Amino acid sequence: MLDYIFFNKKTCDLFTKSAISAGITAIVDCADDCYTVRLPEDSESNLLEELEDYYDELLDMDRDLAEAQEQETTAETYTAGISVALKDGRHVYAQVAPELLSRVLQCISTDELNTLVCAVTEAVEDPDESSLCKQQR
Repeated sequence: MLDYIFFNKKTCDLFTKSAISAGITAIVDCADDCYTVRLPEDSESNLLEELEDYYDELLDMDRDLAEAQEQETTAETYTAGISVALKDGRHVYAQVAPELLSRVLQCISTDELNTLVCAVTEAVEDPDESSLCKQQR
């Protein structure tokens, strides 16, 4: 048997369909997030060569899909937020890009950031439309 390994179900399915449409019996195994397609070695050599070329194309697609999934996972893994206490007692999180929060914290302390967030929260929850110089703090 000849083994063809894929890391994405989509590319595995495309290869399997191509083999079946060429009249070759394909055996598919899945283990440890890896898909293996087994083809009989006694299949016609010209069909196997065509499938080998197609396999090379699918490997590029397989790699691109894996990289895209990795980027999605990375984007989901690295998140940052600021806890905001509302006057009704609820605590909510404002999602902030990690890079931005990191840059802010390089310039001001967490206490200063907290003071800023509290001031903005208070202004949103209890707006004072008078001019800034007339507002008393």
